[in-house]
Amino acid sequence: MADPGAFRSAMGDMPGAVTVITSWGPDGAPSGATLSAVVSLSLDPPQMLACFDHASNTLGAIQSHGRFLVHVLAHGQQDIAITFSGKSPDKFCDIAWDAGVLGLPKIEGCVVAVACEVEKIIESGDHKIVIGRVIEVDRESALNPIVYARRKMLPFENDGANQ
Repeated sequence: MADPGAFRSAMGDMPGAVTVITSWGPDGAPSGATLSAVVSLSLDPPQMLACFDHASNTLGAIQSHGRFLVHVLAHGQQDIAITFSGKSPDKFCDIAWDAGVLGLPKIEGCVVAVACEVEKIIESGDHKIVIGRVIEVDRESALNPIVYARRKMLPFENDGANQ
């Protein structure tokens, strides 16, 4: 189980964060989506919550694989957010990634990567809420996240406050 202090610090980097969720599809290909509804749910036990449209290919991948990786994108990764917001099957072609935490597709250069195992999926409205138990947290505190506000992706300056 992830250290609650490390999880708390990582979540402190996520004010309106721009996130990409990845997993492996049933066909063995990597799958990913940019999501706006991703938050920490609990510190004890450490849990994350991510909301997916019913038609999301990445939701299908997560349901099949049972694990997912939450990425908080860094300043300079705006193009990755845009690429992963679409339906193209070639999202991973032009980005640097490898099999990272728990063997999940990990995008390089992110501020935070949180590996989760699916605990529960709840249907609500036109979305499904995926609740994941946090297994591991990888944090690059020297990087600044981008935040999404007023329909823009903006840099978030942490002024050296790395807690």
